[in-house]
Amino acid sequence: MTMEQPLTDLASKRGGGSLLLRGLLVLSLIIVATLFAAELLLRVIDVGGPIRSELGEAFQFDPELGWVGAPNAATQQTSGNRTISVRHDGLGLRERELGDIAPDRFLFLGDSFTYGYDAEAQERFSDLLQKALPQYGMVNAGVSGYGTDQQFLLMKRLWNDVNPKYVVLTFCVDNDRDDNTSSYRYRKYHKPYFVRTGEGEWQVRGYPLPRPTRDDVTSRAWLERFALARFAIDASRALRNREIIVPDPTEDLIGMMRQTVEARGARLVVGLQRHEPRLETYLQAQKIPYTTFDDAPGYPVAGWHWTPEGNAVVAKKYLALFAEIGIPSDPRQAASAPPLPAHNDAAGRQLTIATPSVLSPSIWIAATQALPGEFIELGRYLQNWSTAVQDSHGWLRVGVALLVLTMLAMATAMLWFAWQRRMADAAGTPSRFAKALSSFGVFLCLAFATPLLTLTLLEATEVRMIEISYGFIAGVVIAAFGRAAALGVFAPDAPQRRLIALDDLTARSFADHLIWGTRALGALLFVLAIHKALAAPAAMTVATNMLFALVTGILLLHLLLSHRYSEENTLPLARWLRGLGWLVVGVIAIALTAGYPTFAAFVATRVISISALSSGLYLLLALGNALFAGRLGVDTPYGQALAADFGVSTPWLGFAAILTCAGIGVAAMLAALVLYIGPW
Repeated sequence: MTMEQPLTDLASKRGGGSLLLRGLLVLSLIIVATLFAAELLLRVIDVGGPIRSELGEAFQFDPELGWVGAPNAATQQTSGNRTISVRHDGLGLRERELGDIAPDRFLFLGDSFTYGYDAEAQERFSDLLQKALPQYGMVNAGVSGYGTDQQFLLMKRLWNDVNPKYVVLTFCVDNDRDDNTSSYRYRKYHKPYFVRTGEGEWQVRGYPLPRPTRDDVTSRAWLERFALARFAIDASRALRNREIIVPDPTEDLIGMMRQTVEARGARLVVGLQRHEPRLETYLQAQKIPYTTFDDAPGYPVAGWHWTPEGNAVVAKKYLALFAEIGIPSDPRQAASAPPLPAHNDAAGRQLTIATPSVLSPSIWIAATQALPGEFIELGRYLQNWSTAVQDSHGWLRVGVALLVLTMLAMATAMLWFAWQRRMADAAGTPSRFAKALSSFGVFLCLAFATPLLTLTLLEATEVRMIEISYGFIAGVVIAAFGRAAALGVFAPDAPQRRLIALDDLTARSFADHLIWGTRALGALLFVLAIHKALAAPAAMTVATNMLFALVTGILLLHLLLSHRYSEENTLPLARWLRGLGWLVVGVIAIALTAGYPTFAAFVATRVISISALSSGLYLLLALGNALFAGRLGVDTPYGQALAADFGVSTPWLGFAAILTCAGIGVAAMLAALVLYIGPW
C-alpha cells in the first residue's frame, strides 16, 4: 500500500497535467483559427490598408494645418472619374509662381472643388476667371479636404505673400460643416478645430497634430503584409488620438474671415456649392455677397466634383456676382467702386429662437412640411452612393464578404450546438457558473454578430456616406448591445439559465422594454445623422428629439404601470428604482412641456444607456463571481486540481482568484464608466 499510493498520486498528477496541456493546445488552435479568420476578413474589406492617401502623393503633413500641398510637387492624380496632372508652386499651391501673377489679386479658398480634384489646371473656374479678367491675378489656394477653419488659417498664412484685394471663399455644402465640427478628416488625418472659450473668444485647438502616416508599419515591410497588424496600429492611434466633436462654428468662422479680410483692406465674396438656407440667411444678414452653383454639373463618383462644364458654370456665376457688387473689370477703376459695407458685429450672427413646447402644433407642422424634401434628398444621396459602389466594384467585395461570413457562421453554429448538446447531457441542475457562462455566451454572440456583419459589409463597399454611415453603425451597435444585454440577463425564453429570480412574464416584460428602448436610441442616432448629413431644418432635429423623448417616457411609464401590483421583494431596491422611474418620467414630461426637447432627449438617452450598460456589467460580474467563487474555489475539486497542476497551495490559489475577480470587476466598471461618459 505504501508503494502504490505514491504511484497513484503520480499518475493522478500526470493525468491532470495532460488534461491541462490538451486544454492549452485546444485554446491555441482556437486562437490561431480566429486570427486567421480575422486576417481573411480584414483583407476582404481592406481595413487599414494598403497604405494610401486619399489626398494624393502631392500633399504632406503640416503641424499647423494638418496637411498642405507639397512645394514643387508634380504627379498624376487618379480618381474614380479620370486621371489629371498636378503641379504645385513653391508655396505648395496648385498655381503658377506668384512672380508670374498680376499684383491686383483674387485669393480663392476652398477644398477639393476649388483645388480641382477632377479637373486639369486650365479647366478650373479660377483659371477660366483669369482668362476672362486678365488684368487681375487669380491665386488658387484650394486644398483637398480642408474645412472653413483650415481655409481661414491658410488665408492668414498666405496673406503677406499674396496680398489679395479680394478673397473668394467657395463653400462645400456637402461636408464643410462636418469638417468644421471635427478634429479628424477621412478617418485618418488630424486637423485643428475652433472652440469658444468661457469669455466668448474663439481659440484654435488640437495641437500638436499627430502625423497621419503609419510609421510603425512602414518601417517594417514584413509587418505591412498583415491586415491585423495594420488594423491594430490604426486602432491604437485612434485610441490615443480620438476624434473631438465641437459645436458647429461655420457662421462664426466666416464672420472672423470677413473681419480679418476687411481689416486688411480687402473684400470677402462667398460661393456656395448649392443652396444652403441656414448659411444664406447669415450671409444676407451680414451683407456678404454670395452666389450659388446648383446648376453646375459634377461627376457622380468620388465626391460630385465639377466637370469642365461645371467649372465653366461656376466661373460664369462668379463673373456675374463680381459685376453685381461693382468689382471693376479694370483694376485702375477700383477707387470708384462702392465702399465696403460696415461690419455688423452682432446682427445675424446670434439668432435666439425659443423652442416650442411638445404641445405646440407649429413644430410638428414645420417638420411635416420639411419631411418630403428630406426624403427626396435622402433618395438622391443613396442613389449616388449606390452608383459609386457599383463603379468601384463594391458589390463584388460585398458578395465575397458575405460568402466568408456565411462559412464562419455555419462553423460557429456547429460548435454552438455541440456545446449546447453537451450542456444538455450533463446531469442535474445547472450550476451558477454554467448559467452565467451560458448567459454571457448569448450576450457575446448577440452583441457582436450583427454589428460585425454590418460593419464588414459597409467597409467592403469602400464608399462611406460620411455621417449617415457612422450614424447607422452606431445605431446598430447600440440596438444589438441592448438586445444582447436583455436576453442575457433576463433570459425570457430560457429560464434554465436566468440569473435573476423572476417569473417568465416579468422577465419577458423587462427584456422587451430594454430592447425597445435601445432600439429607439439607435434610431435616434441614425436619424440625427441623416439630418446632419442633409443639412435638414432645425425643426426636424427638434421634432426627432421630441419623438424620442416621448417614446422613452411612454416605455418607462408602461413598465411602471405594468408592475405596480407586483411583489416588492422580488428585486432588491425595488421601491427605490420605482421611485426613480417615476421621477424620470416626470422630468421628461416637464422638459417637453416647457420646450426643452434636447434636455428631455438627454435624460432619456442616459436612462437607456445606464440600463443597458448596467445589464452588461451585471453579466460580467456574475460570470467572474461564479467562476472564482464556485468553479475555482479552494474547496472545490476543480480548484484543488488546478492548484496541484500549478504546484501552489490552495490558499495561494484563493488569494489569486480574489485578486483576479476584483481586477475584472474594477476593469468592467471603468469600461462602463468610459462608455457612459464618452461622446457616443
